Amino acid sequence: MISNDPRVPWLPRASHPADGSTLPLYMVFFFLLGLVGFMIYGLSDGEGALILASIISGVFFACFLILFAIYWIGYLLKGHAIWLAERQAGSDGPSTGQQPED
Repeated sequence: MISNDPRVPWLPRASHPADGSTLPLYMVFFFLLGLVGFMIYGLSDGEGALILASIISGVFFACFLILFAIYWIGYLLKGHAIWLAERQAGSDGPSTGQQPED
């Protein structure tokens, strides 16, 4: 239950994942590993090495795409939260979508 008592301390708010530098670093890391795997695919001679290099580069690119999707969704949700906070700050309270009656 949420208390409206002003003496109740609020926990410190964690930073948004879109603000951190960790997720973009992992994205770049997996993208580069995917490129390295793709270069190994081009340099390999045997059929087994081609299959293994293509699987490895595919896994790294898939990790990159998953992290990119997480980052993009977090970025969109952060933008929506900012928009919602500005909208609620501009009004007297939460909007119900109804016009006031005179």
